[in-house]
Amino acid sequence: MQSGEFKQPKKLLEWHDIKDYQTVQITGHYHNTHFLLANQFHDGQVGFNVLTAFLTEHNIWLLVNRGWIASPNIDVTVDEKNIQLSGMLAAWPRPGVQLGEQVLQNISQQQVTYLPIEQTKVFMTQHLCQRDNCSILNRVVKLDGDAQAGFVRDWQAPMMTAARHRAYAFQWFIMSLALCLIYLYFIRRSYAIKK
Repeated sequence: MQSGEFKQPKKLLEWHDIKDYQTVQITGHYHNTHFLLANQFHDGQVGFNVLTAFLTEHNIWLLVNRGWIASPNIDVTVDEKNIQLSGMLAAWPRPGVQLGEQVLQNISQQQVTYLPIEQTKVFMTQHLCQRDNCSILNRVVKLDGDAQAGFVRDWQAPMMTAARHRAYAFQWFIMSLALCLIYLYFIRRSYAIKK
């Protein structure tokens, strides 16, 4: 990575100024608290995304999405030494459909079907923070594909291709043309009735 291609946020306000899908570089350490987010797909196979708690050197807690695994029985523990990592900042994972209430267990590795943001922040505050007023980021960092301690990662920022833009433009052009023709038809018809 070249210098200037990534952000290095220090304060919580700086994190909020960074847009989704921008690359960040942070220093800190993992904590062996893992959420295995179920019903995640990779190449047509269902599995789990591994989200691990991370404390930055500036005392901000966040979750790092370390990638996809096929089975919850894979060892996801990580060394808790100080490291520097980079990744893509992304929105908090939200479920398509939320069935029932997610209960977070007091264990270091737990399977979840979704991560309710407020409940997860309360859990992290109670189990990870030295004090009640710690900072917890409400976004996640998707770990770079070549970083250590990760699993299957092929992150893609959602984007609209030029072909799709042209297709939408063509669709709107055809719809406006159709409306103009209908308008002309009714004007002509109304003029003919008056004569």
